[in-house]
Amino acid sequence: MRKLLYATTALTAAALIAGVAGEAAAQTSTAPTLPQTGASPSPYREQLPAQSPAVMPATPTDKPFVSKSAERIKLGLSGYFQQWGVVTDQSYKVRATPATNDQHEKTNLVDQKHNSEVCVIGQTTLDNGLTIGVNIQIEANSEADQIDESYLFLQSPTMGQLIIGDENNAGYLLHVTAPDGGVSLDSGDLCNIRAFETGTGTQAAGYGGLGANLFDSPTCTTNLRINDNDSGKFTYITPRFAGFQAGVSYIPNLEAGGDNNSALTQIGTGDGGRNSGLSNGVAGGLNYTETFGGLGVQASGGAMWAESFSGGANGSNANLLAYNAGAQFSYAGFSFGGGWLYVPQGQRNVVSAAQAGTTGATAGSPIRSNGTSWTTGVAYEFGPYKVGVDYMKGENNKTTSGGLDRLEQGVVSGTYTMGPGIRLVGGVFYYDWQEENRLSSNNGYGALTGLKLAF
Repeated sequence: MRKLLYATTALTAAALIAGVAGEAAAQTSTAPTLPQTGASPSPYREQLPAQSPAVMPATPTDKPFVSKSAERIKLGLSGYFQQWGVVTDQSYKVRATPATNDQHEKTNLVDQKHNSEVCVIGQTTLDNGLTIGVNIQIEANSEADQIDESYLFLQSPTMGQLIIGDENNAGYLLHVTAPDGGVSLDSGDLCNIRAFETGTGTQAAGYGGLGANLFDSPTCTTNLRINDNDSGKFTYITPRFAGFQAGVSYIPNLEAGGDNNSALTQIGTGDGGRNSGLSNGVAGGLNYTETFGGLGVQASGGAMWAESFSGGANGSNANLLAYNAGAQFSYAGFSFGGGWLYVPQGQRNVVSAAQAGTTGATAGSPIRSNGTSWTTGVAYEFGPYKVGVDYMKGENNKTTSGGLDRLEQGVVSGTYTMGPGIRLVGGVFYYDWQEENRLSSNNGYGALTGLKLAF
């Protein structure tokens, strides 16, 4: 414990004395405005060129119309790059079966973490005012799912935006959650860089555990990602009117990877088994953003539904249902708010024979996404500095064998903006993880610091 205290003091002092920043992890918890949607969390911020005047093309003749002002789409690079140093004194324990005793697993005191993407983007604005563009997000480190999001968008100042491809759904894009001081919790930094171990799935292959379902259940998110990790979809988002903006997505197949380009395969079997067995999904959201004097107000609400089927990758016939909401208020540098997610029913897979032998669950029974999560936070920004305090709790009723997956997180963090797109961040945190039937558990304290670069 003394080693942890010394390392914690040394690691965080530099970051917190210098300040600490808030360029989002995979999702930023301050819900910045995306240029295309006018909403939602994004790990980077694209700077789109000014809209050209809305000029209608001339009446077509025998020659094809060629735009006089629009340019051919030229691709450029954007993205984010994060490198972290983390110190944790973990108490990570696992059980071979629910009936056996806990076994302590050794973890490193100090580790290096990363989270980065390079985004290829481009667009052009036609004479009639319609903007057409593409966005391709590539993992900057080796990943099984190397292309994260890839979509085309059509945008009009008066008609809103249509997004076609692998991108988060409208309920996710329009969601508002808690602010942070530079280290985020909601779909945020600690879970994304795996600052601490969660779940039996982190053990060697062949153990047969179910692992931690951090993002397709409410365990570590209040976003409507549930079984829809960048699945191919059609999304429409309206222009903002009187502070309100709405959006809706149709998701033919809900997938874990989002790369399957064959929606005609049998539901639940395509793309190496990553199809979740849920189809005909609909996700929608409503976002409100307004300023009253010096008081800034953001609020959101969303819902998600998808059709299930009996058998295959889905062990029950329960359709997916999920709801979320969030709000954030800001005044004179202060901001506070929170988010909430409730999943009454839905699942991501079934228990295999190997998993049944170690978890106590029945083979063929559903691995569910059911549960609730909520988060709250407060932050204060002054000049290039920002500090904040955040708390999050999530629960997942994963199987019918009893118990809950449960994760609590808390963090005090800070930011120092060193220059455009360059932020030094750091903080101290605590966590408490427990898998159902106590198949795994972990709790402790830690500290981390990192550089978040946006380009």
